[in-house]
Parts: sequence; structure tokens; C-alpha cells
Amino acid sequence: MDAVITFQGVSFTYRGNWLQRISALKRVDLDVPAGSAFGFLGANGAGKSTSIKLLTGLLHGHCGRVALFGSELAGSDADRRLRARLGYLPEHPFFYDNLRVDEYLAYLARLSGLSAGGITAACERVYQLLDLGDLRRRMLRSFSKGMRQRFGLAQAIIHQPDLLVLDEPFSGLDPLWRARFREVMALERGRGATLFFSSHILSDVEDLCDRYAVIDHGSVLEQGRIADLLGQAPMILTGSGPAPAGAADAGGGEWRLPFPEGEREARLAALPPGARILRLERQKVALEDWFVARIRATHGAGVKLGDMSHG
Repeated sequence: MDAVITFQGVSFTYRGNWLQRISALKRVDLDVPAGSAFGFLGANGAGKSTSIKLLTGLLHGHCGRVALFGSELAGSDADRRLRARLGYLPEHPFFYDNLRVDEYLAYLARLSGLSAGGITAACERVYQLLDLGDLRRRMLRSFSKGMRQRFGLAQAIIHQPDLLVLDEPFSGLDPLWRARFREVMALERGRGATLFFSSHILSDVEDLCDRYAVIDHGSVLEQGRIADLLGQAPMILTGSGPAPAGAADAGGGEWRLPFPEGEREARLAALPPGARILRLERQKVALEDWFVARIRATHGAGVKLGDMSHG
């Protein structure tokens, strides 16, 4: 499957206070397959937004290779044509508050290359998807955080891009609108778009994504398929009758035995005579717990208070 986004050995530094060089990205290697829904996970300051800004052309001066749709970005007119195929919602979007929703969306649709005849239909589509129709005459200055987020997603999808890049898209949304955003993102993927988004709400990543990457301290720690990650959880065999070695009493005459996926056949074959299998299921991975444990290994965020020294 072709990669829509590619980072190969990407590093990026910038000047901080007193001209100190700060390394935002140390080595990022990343491949986002076409048609996938890709969750980009990391703690605050891990390098998610910096990576996204390099991809969208808001930052320059990196080392390494950044490619879109198989073509390396090199600051040329070709880059602009490639980026015209993506829609982008920043973590902290800026909008011109003195414009109305309808005129601003029409302006952005025109910038995205839509014809005059297609702009009206495109605006009506996003009005319906994000309940903006009754707000089309409102000035953006009157919008709340959640309403601005809805407008931000509308402008990102108005031209039906091939790639949708969303930086913390669920920020500021209540549970109902988080659910609606998930529905809209699923619809975008259903028409063929590739989704790439960062989020701290890991349940959304689990619900939406088939692939993931974890970044910390400017380096990608791991990446892969969500199914493979969830598949690392042990199998749980619940039975009754004579219990095998290592089984725990589950009450009511039942016992439970956890074991790795690779031991399934051997464990079932070794059950004592008379043992009855009631259920064989995979233990659910709590993605939140996995993420916290994964980041704690390399990052100070989330360290238990009891683990901190008081020197």
C-alpha cells in the first residue's frame, strides 16, 4: 500500500531563549498508508504539532525527508499542488473574526480550488454535516470554542481532500460533538480520504484508527496496526470442572486461566479430563493504561506521585 505521508530521519531544531538551540524532533520515521486512519499519539511537547507543521508547510528548515503522496517536499510550486490535496485543522486555529460563516467558507473553498459552480454545493454539504446552516450569517467572533472547532473541521473538509490532517480535533468539544466529529471523520474516510490526527483522547483513536504511532521526546517510539496492539492482550479461558495448573478460582464452580495467544493450542490440549470450556475470549486492552505505561518509560509526564523523590 502506497504511503500518503512519509518521514525519514526527520529532525528539527529552533532557537529558544538566549539563542539556545532546542531539538523539537530528533529522528522521526513514519509511514502513513493511503486510505488508513492513523492516530498520532504523544504527551504534550512530544513533537506531534511540530511534525504536522512541517508536513503542512508552516515550518521549514528540517533535516531528513518529508514526502506527501510519494513526492518529497522541497519548497516548490509542486509542493503547493500536493498540499492542495490535504485539509488541515490546527490545534489552535486562527480565523478572521470579522467575517461571516458563509462568506468565509466560500472564500476558503475558492482558495482550495473549487469552481464557482461547486462552492455552493460544497458549503451546503458541510453546513449539514456540522449543523452550521442556521449559523451561516453569524460572525465568527461570536463563536464559542466548540463552535469554532466545528467551523475548523468544516473548512478542512470543504474541498473533500485526499488527506485530512487534524491536530487535536476533539479539543473543546462536549461528548455529543465528539461523537459527531467521529461520525464525520468516518464519512470522510468512507469516501476514500486518509485520516491523520493527533489526540489525547485515546478512546477516539481506538474507535477510529487502524494504525498508530507513538512519539516522545522528538522520536517515534513505535508504530503499527491497532489490531496488532490490541492483539497483544492475553487470552482468557473460563471453564468448570477440574482446573488446569495456574488457573484461578472465579467463583460459582468456575475457573479462569490467562495465557498468550501463541499458547492457545497447547493450553487447550493440556486441559485435564472432565474440564469443560465455557468461554475463550481476549482480554480487552485499556489503551489509556497502555499509553501511560509506554510513555512513563521515557517521559516524566504522568509519573506517580508516590514514585517521586523528595530530595
